[in-house]
Amino acid sequence: MKGIGSTGGESYIRQEVYRGSESCGQEVVRMTDRDAARQHELVEKARKGDAESFGELVRHHRSRMLGWALGVVRSRELAEDIVQEALMQSLRKIGSLEQPDKFVPWLRTLVRNQALMSIRRSSNRRELALGADGDGSGSGEYEAALALAGGTAWLQQQDGDPQAAVFGRLALREMQSLLACLSGRDRSIAEASLFGGLPVRDVAERFGMTVGAVYTAVSRSRQKMTEARFENEIEHYMEARRRRGKPAAKRCERARYYTSFGAYNTMASTMAVTLAAAGAKEVSLTEVMAATGHAFRIQTAPDLGVSGPYGYNWAATLRAGWRRLGYVAVIYGGAGERIGQPCDLAAAMDVLLERLESGIPAIGWSLNNTEFGLIEGFDDRKRQWTVTDTAAAGKRLSYAKLGRLHDDAEWFVSVPTGRFQVDRTACLIELFEQTAGHIRGSGRSSSANAAAYGIEGAAAYRVWIETMNRQQATDPLGVAYNAAVAYEARKHASAYLRGLVSGAGGISLCANAVPAITYAERLYRQIAGMWEQVCRLFPLPYGADPTSPGPADRAARLLERACEAELAAADALAEAAAHLARRRTGC
Repeated sequence: MKGIGSTGGESYIRQEVYRGSESCGQEVVRMTDRDAARQHELVEKARKGDAESFGELVRHHRSRMLGWALGVVRSRELAEDIVQEALMQSLRKIGSLEQPDKFVPWLRTLVRNQALMSIRRSSNRRELALGADGDGSGSGEYEAALALAGGTAWLQQQDGDPQAAVFGRLALREMQSLLACLSGRDRSIAEASLFGGLPVRDVAERFGMTVGAVYTAVSRSRQKMTEARFENEIEHYMEARRRRGKPAAKRCERARYYTSFGAYNTMASTMAVTLAAAGAKEVSLTEVMAATGHAFRIQTAPDLGVSGPYGYNWAATLRAGWRRLGYVAVIYGGAGERIGQPCDLAAAMDVLLERLESGIPAIGWSLNNTEFGLIEGFDDRKRQWTVTDTAAAGKRLSYAKLGRLHDDAEWFVSVPTGRFQVDRTACLIELFEQTAGHIRGSGRSSSANAAAYGIEGAAAYRVWIETMNRQQATDPLGVAYNAAVAYEARKHASAYLRGLVSGAGGISLCANAVPAITYAERLYRQIAGMWEQVCRLFPLPYGADPTSPGPADRAARLLERACEAELAAADALAEAAAHLARRRTGC
């Protein structure tokens, strides 16, 4: 596997960021041990007065500080002021930080406290206008407003905090302004139900409606106000971009679906196109399939439906793929994630637009179809992205609809932001061990978001075999598509392992590992052949009836043999990983 690029002496800390839909400005940062050690070193030097180290920390974390501030205040200009003040505080107080490994939580606390102090300072000027009476009355109205703003959980966490009441009043004011997007009866119903606190039956009686009609009207009003919030956030963001003199439009001309990169696996395909646009055209689709683990993965839904091949942890898979190819990347959302707040979208746009301006497209989910596609351009004047997937090229998508194309759309985008020198042998060991665990595993992800994932490994084979043995009623398209994806993956697995043994991967293999890798390659070639036969039984777009005894019985026998071969290949790769690890450590 090729490691692409190097840091070239750059002094940034490499990290991978996952921004989900929890709350504005929050993210989980996963750094390697090496990166964590580098940050620890910088903090230690900054504590001793090293201005250059402190400056590097600031450059690295400033955009995140802005996201934290925007999670509390609505104004981007005010958030900038909050960040500046927090930076001054951190410079004064960093010498008192006793645990350097707690630097990020410490910095987040400084920003949050400064943001709340800003709200407190402004509250004295606003209390009379907001009708505050200081006794906590009207909290139901504040909670209703926060529920619309998505901030109820935040308010509950701050129970007893007087600043929470101020924040609630500000949210109420915002919600009242959003009512302007409603007209006629819908606005009156929303005011009575959401802000007046009237029971649904009373609202129905007042307006001469059924209870069901009230629920429908309130739901419709919430949806309209949610859309208005996202549109308002985009407008504020665009105004900030204009003030900074940012380009109004850009199209990544190098971001195209090349014929050689066409694949059923659209994550790998779009990743390959992104790498080619970034200048790494020597990276093949086979290498991308291996780096992400897709070449060795199999997962399915219980009914063998068309969603099965996408039933895995998108964020973890893409993160591993970028890293093994020598790229740092940002990742927002994941399988089963929904975008929570407008500021989540604004935070993502900061990175996406910066990379698009540099000619680097981003990978996104459900940009047109329910698959991975490319964000390859933008137009601030029209407030639109230019997106491409297997079904559409150069289609326009509203800024506010990114991650929100339809009601149940999952929120996921990613873009590479830097390069580093990768340890190819370590990545290969990790890949082989991961593959062995995947095939032998329990079948379902242990992640907290496991409901979004499918059945994997040997357990996925069992679902196939049992479905075929029972001639169970199954969607023919789903069966054909699942088979095509599995066949494609195994072809890439065989090609990748064959390249390793021949030296094409650029990795010097130890002699003891070669026989095991060679054996695994032969097994994957056989497995690909078996899946090819299954594909002939159930060709796309429609194949034989999965409930038909003839094709179903033949498929079951083929897949029993394929599963046995997969388990043997997993053993061989685990053995190869052990040999590589011993050589690497000198044991």
